[in-house]
Amino acid sequence: MKRVLGCFSLVLLCLIACQKTDSEGIRQIVQQREEALQKKDLALYLSCISKSYKDKNENYEQLKNRIQGYFKSFDRIDYSSWDRSIQFDGESATVIQQFRLEVEKDGKRQHYTDREVLFLEKEGRDWRITKGL
Repeated sequence: MKRVLGCFSLVLLCLIACQKTDSEGIRQIVQQREEALQKKDLALYLSCISKSYKDKNENYEQLKNRIQGYFKSFDRIDYSSWDRSIQFDGESATVIQQFRLEVEKDGKRQHYTDREVLFLEKEGRDWRITKGL
């Protein structure tokens, strides 16, 4: 009985450790996306996105073109997120967070504050956004 409980405890600890690592991986991707928006760095932004991205009839290439257009259009992009929750479902995860986006063009500013939902999937060892932008 002690042996069974010991094995069960070990498996449980491994599962908790894996989820903690996955949580950190997701946090890194979300922070990397935030940094990419701040720097208007398309390559960094796309490194957060799955090649199989599909949302609202928009695929990876269309998203790439849209974001590239934003980076060219706006003189400044200020994006921040907070109050983040992460929910796991196997190799998929959902991130729900509050965000603030401020853009500036020709001295005129617009800002948006809202809640966003990002869907991610694990691709090998890494997490990538597959939907929700």
